[in-house]
Amino acid sequence: MEMLATLSLSPASSLLAALAALCAPACERDGASLVAEQGEAQFGRVFEGSLLEHDWTLRVVASATVSASKTDCGCTLAKLEREGPAGPEVYAFGTPLAAGDRLRVRASYDTRGKRGSTRRAVTLSLADGSFLALALTADVQPWLVLEPREFSFLRLTEGTGAERDFAVRSAAGEAFLLHATRVALPPWVKLELQADGPDAQGRAAAWRGRVTLGAEAPRGTYSYPLELESDVPVPGPISAGGTRHFSVSPSWTLQIVGPVALSTPTLEFGLVRADETVSRTVRLESFELGFSVAKAKARLEPLHEGDAFPLARTAHVNLRPGVTVTEIELTLGGLAAEVNGTFLGRLVVETGHPKLPELQALVRGLRAPEVAGR
Repeated sequence: MEMLATLSLSPASSLLAALAALCAPACERDGASLVAEQGEAQFGRVFEGSLLEHDWTLRVVASATVSASKTDCGCTLAKLEREGPAGPEVYAFGTPLAAGDRLRVRASYDTRGKRGSTRRAVTLSLADGSFLALALTADVQPWLVLEPREFSFLRLTEGTGAERDFAVRSAAGEAFLLHATRVALPPWVKLELQADGPDAQGRAAAWRGRVTLGAEAPRGTYSYPLELESDVPVPGPISAGGTRHFSVSPSWTLQIVGPVALSTPTLEFGLVRADETVSRTVRLESFELGFSVAKAKARLEPLHEGDAFPLARTAHVNLRPGVTVTEIELTLGGLAAEVNGTFLGRLVVETGHPKLPELQALVRGLRAPEVAGR
């Protein structure tokens, strides 16, 4: 028996809707405005990078008005078209639909960066509060296989540089050319590629690579995208940008520190109730032989000098000093009444080191809304 995608109804009609969803297309669904046969489009096994497209034709069985459509990921797009006398035309949200009309939902799912079994949702919201849920599913497998699949996080002191080796092969053993696009890479990151047993055109089924971080890389935490693109086009629909080729984009995340450093650039408090006591900890670490951070000091300040800062009235900074590591704990012992919505501040740490006398960490959180009746 074929399953239909129908509108979600009000609580009073939910049982009827659940039973109606099991009916054949000719079944009468009391109160359902839009009907889509096979509400889930299944693509099966596809290669990463494929652009998947599907059209749903919806039958309007009762007057309805679509107020909005949304997807659950930026990788998925959907547009609506209404079948008119001269052919399909773009549907304007808020336009009434009469029984007998047909509405087309055209969806596309970009699988770049996706792996494994995935499900993408397209939801149409109606003016009466009901909605229609559609979905695209696929088992996304890589065409290019990277080994190691992920580069481990790396911390190093400035001026030292670093290297990482990796290998790339095609899953089916097909030969290909490979090049680094260098999109979003700074000049101090170098990428080298070498084919294993290339043919006369330089194509090979396996490649070896090396990424090098130059000694001139500045202090900070970075995630470098190492996009590698083959010469093999992805089959299927062509995107608006033209022909797409199979690619792989590992990220190399690392932190370059000076003689002293904080373990994190941000203290995230998340959602905080007004009466809640919550703490976050950051470590001040010494990477210079013989330098102690035991005498470090820390204070909480507004993000911009001169701003009103009620957060400081209920905040407390506590230090647990050590020779090479000093732990700095920031505790919010409830939130002042003036703290509303998002709160921001900065934890200023006096390190005592002549080259880096001061370090800062962003303090961020959100005051939880009051619950009625509490």
